Amino acid sequence: MAATVLTYSSDSVAAPCYLQGKIRVINFGSNLAGGLSVGRDAPVGTVIYKDIVHTSDYQTLICDSMGYGGFYVNTSLGRPPPEGNVFPLGQTGLSFRIMEPNNSYLRAPTSILPGNKPQVVGNYTFEIIKSGELGKNNKVPAGSLGNKAYDGNTIAEFNLLRPIVLSQTSCQAPSIQVSMGDDYQLTEFNKAGSTPRMINFNVGLTKCEQGINSITYSLDATSQVLDRQKGIVALNSSSTAKGIGLQLIGKTGQPLALGTTYTFAGFNSTTNFNIPLSATYYRLAGSTLEAGSANASVRFTVNYL
Repeated sequence: MAATVLTYSSDSVAAPCYLQGKIRVINFGSNLAGGLSVGRDAPVGTVIYKDIVHTSDYQTLICDSMGYGGFYVNTSLGRPPPEGNVFPLGQTGLSFRIMEPNNSYLRAPTSILPGNKPQVVGNYTFEIIKSGELGKNNKVPAGSLGNKAYDGNTIAEFNLLRPIVLSQTSCQAPSIQVSMGDDYQLTEFNKAGSTPRMINFNVGLTKCEQGINSITYSLDATSQVLDRQKGIVALNSSSTAKGIGLQLIGKTGQPLALGTTYTFAGFNSTTNFNIPLSATYYRLAGSTLEAGSANASVRFTVNYL
């Protein structure tokens, strides 16, 4: 009797997750030719650069079983975090993060559940953030930022088209005190939403250094936020007036949303200029109105790009 033994071998094993569709290639930083400036006193967490790139490549990540993956940062940029969504940019004191079209940030690799996962078409947003004290190394070369991959299957590649050349710049921005007046009558606040007077003031920036290409600013409350989108903050704890808050208004007459970054359109590379703003008292709904002192303060953050 003759017996034939058949053996089978394979050089590859099917991965739990695989891509259906074309790999996305996202290139950021096309407008970085002039370098990147950051204010010397910019707080950690400040976004100093943003770029948005659109993609229309349809694709689906298919995981037949539990898979593993996420964003793998280019290790030449620094040690990747064990978890989280902020990644290093060398020894510059800067980091970056990338928001996907589904409005969530790419995260460090982790486990993923089985199933079909369509990758949303739309905008990828690249943000450079001040993450610590600025280092002596002020340049990040163009090239790969990293890639999104699952079980060895690349979903998207992310590149920096131009090198980042970092310089530190600043302006002087002293604290200012805005007089809202002291002769208000309760009858001026006859209904919720009443804003009897608009007080105009300027935030002055002086001795601005060379190398600033544009200026952005944001306002944050130092007291309770009453309405973030309408820019309304509570009076401070030493105030005795009741039923009113303070609202902040931009040059166009629209409320300034708190914690939102605005570009100063009047910047023209001069060394001194003013950012025009306004403030008004605002009658709150559902609160008893009482006369008294009415003081508030906000933090004004300026970014130099």
